[in-house]
Amino acid sequence: MTQSSVQSAQSTADTVHLTKLSVKSGDVGAHVDWLTRLMMVGVGSGSVLSAEIIPSSTPDENEWTLVQRFHEHRLLTEWQAGAHRLKLLQELAPKIEANEVALNETVASTYGTVGSVAVAIVTEVKPGLEAPYREFEKQFQSAQAKRRGYRGVYLQPPTKKTPNVWTTLIRFDSPDALDEWFVSDERKHLLTLAEPVVNSTEFQSVTGSFPGWFPSQKKGQKGPPNWKTALLILLGLYPIVMLEIRFLNPQLHSLNSAVANFIGNSISVALTTWVTMPLLIKAFTPWLFPKRDTPAWVGPVSLALLLAVFAIEIALLWRLL
Repeated sequence: MTQSSVQSAQSTADTVHLTKLSVKSGDVGAHVDWLTRLMMVGVGSGSVLSAEIIPSSTPDENEWTLVQRFHEHRLLTEWQAGAHRLKLLQELAPKIEANEVALNETVASTYGTVGSVAVAIVTEVKPGLEAPYREFEKQFQSAQAKRRGYRGVYLQPPTKKTPNVWTTLIRFDSPDALDEWFVSDERKHLLTLAEPVVNSTEFQSVTGSFPGWFPSQKKGQKGPPNWKTALLILLGLYPIVMLEIRFLNPQLHSLNSAVANFIGNSISVALTTWVTMPLLIKAFTPWLFPKRDTPAWVGPVSLALLLAVFAIEIALLWRLL
C-alpha cells in the first residue's frame, strides 16, 4: 500500500469521537451543560460533520455520551489538541479528582443511535450570525437534555452544500414526552431568544407510518393517526390497482411474474405518491390536521364523505370491470 493510499484510508476511518461522562454525585444538569459546551466547541471549530448527545439507557447509570463525527481523522486530532477543549477538560479535572464524575474518551469508526420517537428540525440561520446561534444552541440542548423521556439529539452544522442550515434530530422515548417538551413554556421562551438570528424553522416528524406522504409536526402540529392515513392511502391506491388489473396486466402477461409485478407496483407507487395523495391530502386537510377552532362536525362529515367515495369507487369499478 502506498503512502497516499494509507493517508486516504486514515482520513475515512476512525473519525468518530466518543466522550462518555459518568456522573457519580453532584448536579447531573450541570454536568450535562458541560457536555453540551464541549459539543458546541467541536461544532464551532468547523471540523464536525455531526454531533449527538445520548443519555444513559437506565436512570440509575447517569452516563451521558457525546458522539462527534469528524470530516476526517486529521481534523479529529486537531480538535483533541485544541485550546478550547483542553480548557473544558481542565475545568472538569477537579470533579474527576473528587470522584464526582468519570470521563472516558475513545475513537471509533462507527457508532449507532438510539430512540423511538424523533423529530427533524431544519433551521436556517441568518448569514453572519452563526456565533450567536451557537450560544443559543448551548442553552437549548442543555434544556431539552434534562426533560423527561429525552433519548438524545443528533446535530449537523451547515455544510458547503447547505450554508447557514442546521439540522437537528431530537429523540424521546414516547410521543407524550416529546409533546410535553414541544409545548413547554421553557422551549417557547428559548425560541423567542433565537428569533433575532433565525430566518426560518421547519419541523418534520419521523414517527408516523407514512412520513413521506403525510407532513407532520409542521409548526408544532401532530401527525394524523395511522388509521386516517391508511384509509386515505387505500382510497387513492384502490382504483389504481383495479385499473392496472384490467388494462395493464394483460399487456404484461408475456413477462415473468416478478418483472410484471415490479412494473405494476412501480406505477402504483408513483401515481399514489405524486397524483392521488397530494390531491386527497389537500381535500381532507381539516380532517387530517384539525385545529383548535375546527368545528366538531368536520370529523364525522369527512369520514362519511370518505366512505361515500369508497362506495362510488366500488360501484364504478364493478360496472367497468
